[in-house]
Amino acid sequence: MKNLVYICLAIVMFSCNSAKNNENITINLISKGDLYGDGAEGIEEQQTVIDNQQDWNALFEKININEKSAATSFISIDFNKQMLLAIFDKQRTTGGHAISIVESVEAKNKVTFKYKITHPDGLATMVMTQPFYLATIAKTEKEIVFEEVK
Repeated sequence: MKNLVYICLAIVMFSCNSAKNNENITINLISKGDLYGDGAEGIEEQQTVIDNQQDWNALFEKININEKSAATSFISIDFNKQMLLAIFDKQRTTGGHAISIVESVEAKNKVTFKYKITHPDGLATMVMTQPFYLATIAKTEKEIVFEEVK
């Protein structure tokens, strides 16, 4: 009788495993921080995917419009193999805000990137900032979805 219970339990445990087929996807951080151009960059709050060199060059030029906003040195991306994830928050009147991707889940037809925007807990510098996050992932034909986690 005991063996029958163990066999039934094993069957139930193994059959439940097939319901979840999601996988994490590798994210390679390029740069994150703040833009300090007080809107001079002309970058709206957005979550976007860049899959070609021309769009990456245009975005990089906007990010580095002045010395204060100089976010990163130019990173060469092989768009035959990679895609760029770019997340920009709205302009903030204080420092201390940050963006990070907290989870990535690859499903059959889409890849979901869950990101979080953190805010300062106490006093913060009084300066116009715009948090951003840039990362690469392996090129995919799947739909890319961004989801903010509160």
